[in-house]
Amino acid sequence: MTLETKPAILETVKLRPAESQDREALVEMYQTFEPKGASLGLPPRINQDAWLARLACHFNFVLELEGRLVGHGVLCAEDSSAEVAVFVHQEYRGAGLGKLLLARMVEEARRLGFRRVWGVTELDNLPMLRLAHSLGFHCGDDPSEFSIDLQKVEDPCGSLTTAA
Repeated sequence: MTLETKPAILETVKLRPAESQDREALVEMYQTFEPKGASLGLPPRINQDAWLARLACHFNFVLELEGRLVGHGVLCAEDSSAEVAVFVHQEYRGAGLGKLLLARMVEEARRLGFRRVWGVTELDNLPMLRLAHSLGFHCGDDPSEFSIDLQKVEDPCGSLTTAA
């Protein structure tokens, strides 16, 4: 991917809920996936199929480009909150796909009535922390955790109010 192709990727990528028939393509994506050093051991280096099977009961989304899966996100429900995880294949990082995926998962969490969305990353995963911050997430007591309160909305003046 070059600087010239980055804007075109956002225009042509298809973001959609994952389907059971995507499993093989996701395993294929993860077999060549190079996680950043700050990945908390995810995705696992071996037995990705078993890991994906455990994630299947959650809300999964994929990014498809020209018939190839290039990204995966999962929204794991837990009471009134949901944990997010975002994975973009290294060949497509830096094109805005992570932001597209995370924004869609926040939108889905809001639609489902969750009160809070959160994630955890290593402190040196600055791209993920910047991405989360750009969408309104804030650091928690643990600086490796980021969350967004879906019951609060930011008004144009920048103050937070409670959603009705």
